Amino acid sequence: MRRDMQEVLERWGRWAAGEEYCSMVDWPSLSVLPQRLPEPSGKPGCSDEDGIAIDSCIAQMSLVCPRKELLILGLRFIGGLSTRSVAEAMQTDRHHVRTSLNASEAFLAGCLLAFGITLDMDPEVRIDEKLVGAQKDVLCL
Repeated sequence: MRRDMQEVLERWGRWAAGEEYCSMVDWPSLSVLPQRLPEPSGKPGCSDEDGIAIDSCIAQMSLVCPRKELLILGLRFIGGLSTRSVAEAMQTDRHHVRTSLNASEAFLAGCLLAFGITLDMDPEVRIDEKLVGAQKDVLCL
């Protein structure tokens, strides 16, 4: 099953921003944000179980990814910044930020899949796969 990882991470980010002891990952570098964390938006977050599961995958990612990539992920989803604002805060280009976010989303999707983790939010973030290119049976005479 495929998930909309941007939606998963946005929900996790809202949960992480509101939880005091949520993260297995140390985010001290988020202090580069010129403003404080975003106000609660009323949009759905994730359950504590989902948040902890995603946190554990991010902790795995922190073992193999440079700190800068984790900071980009944190600024985007916990800090709620746009990719442009993340690029400005990190003093890098937007292409690097987008590439980093795509790689992080793929890593986390693979981690959730490899560990067989089912999320409470799965029914809402599922991407239905469509069968394309199916060939009709041909009758040979």
